[in-house]
Amino acid sequence: MEPRLLNWNISGGIQKVYFTNYSNERRAIKVKCSDNYLYRVSRVFTFIEPGEMIGIDIVRQNGGAKPDKMIFLWTKAETSDNNASKLFNKVSTYPMLVLPLTVNNPTD
Repeated sequence: MEPRLLNWNISGGIQKVYFTNYSNERRAIKVKCSDNYLYRVSRVFTFIEPGEMIGIDIVRQNGGAKPDKMIFLWTKAETSDNNASKLFNKVSTYPMLVLPLTVNNPTD
């Protein structure tokens, strides 16, 4: 995942996070956030093929300066799978990456 941290102005904006699937298996990805009112993502669920790189847009609304995080979960997906959200219905733990979201404080 690149970058490993997103820093925002308090007024918000849009940034992009990139994922590369270095494995030899197809994966489904799910994006979760600590504040769904301040942040939006271009794709909550998606697939990533072996060797593929994808970009996910993250939008921050104008709002208070507080620390938040995005969590990216993944699981193995078969070629026949066509709905990534269904792969996360299992009662299970999934591998994950955490992306810290920080905000520049205008009083600094």
